[in-house]
Amino acid sequence: MRAALIGLPVSGKTTVFEALTGIPEAKKEENIGTIKVPDARIDRLAEIYKPKKKTYAEFVLTDYNIAATKDALLPSQVKNLIQKADLLIFVLRNFDSIMTAEPKDPLTEYRKLKDELLLTDLIIAEKRIEREAKEKKNPPEMPAIKKLHTILEKNEFPAPGTFTTDELALISNYSFLTLKKRIALVNDPEGGAPLSADFTAAIAADGVLSFPVCATLEKDLSQMAEEEQLEFLKGYGLAEAARIRFIRTAYETLGLISFLTAGEDEVRAWPIRKGLPAVEAAGKIHSDIQRGFIRAETIHFDDFNKYGSEAECKKAGHYRLEGKEYTVKDGDIINFRFNV
Repeated sequence: MRAALIGLPVSGKTTVFEALTGIPEAKKEENIGTIKVPDARIDRLAEIYKPKKKTYAEFVLTDYNIAATKDALLPSQVKNLIQKADLLIFVLRNFDSIMTAEPKDPLTEYRKLKDELLLTDLIIAEKRIEREAKEKKNPPEMPAIKKLHTILEKNEFPAPGTFTTDELALISNYSFLTLKKRIALVNDPEGGAPLSADFTAAIAADGVLSFPVCATLEKDLSQMAEEEQLEFLKGYGLAEAARIRFIRTAYETLGLISFLTAGEDEVRAWPIRKGLPAVEAAGKIHSDIQRGFIRAETIHFDDFNKYGSEAECKKAGHYRLEGKEYTVKDGDIINFRFNV
């Protein structure tokens, strides 16, 4: 899972990166950090199995310190780099800054970033359509590109479900930025600041979730020991760090769940797209397991936690043998049987 931060100058984008990853002085052109996804289920399974290793799901978060140009808020170098991201995070300033005379205006910043993405993809689609008009080869991806072009001309993001899985596969090589999932991360001052009804309506119309954070406060928090963090959060009336809330929002936006594997060697969470069949989930572990899939021995974590062992789950009727088409559920503990 890869997420990329984009934002206007003085939005606090680098501070957000440092707050979420705990990496200080992130001043390179491309900064890459990893965020482990906290999961109480992994902790509980580790208590039971006492494994040599426990592995949480991870997010890879990237920030870019490349200045905007006269022609584009997002330079071509940044656009090329964010093509590999699954999730784009719009960092929007909602605080007053001595670094600029411009007043805080999250709605305007959101619209500017949106327009930049729309225009970038519109140009790519137009060039491809013009080339096809000359060549007249009628490649299979053209209907999907024309569909996207029509949407972009209306100054809109494609709505979820607009394109089928097959259509997305046909145009995947074009790396259209408007087809990526998006979150609006609102960078607040300490104590927060209200957002306009127009802003709320604009992002809702685009199907974008809003995520508030005070980056300066969270940056300080990320540098503390875990015990100190809890006391710090209590002092500000917060129940959890922004990193935890970010992960929850990102999972929801990307439509992700986690299945689990457990044993004496390792307890591990595997993030997958919601609705994935067992045979494809097996491929997340290794292609050989998917190729030689026989069955998925499955116990849900809630049942395992209740009964305490595989043997007791079997006695209670909560041990299942599932086939290739079984839809994996969040919290399934799976042992894949395969033969290659």
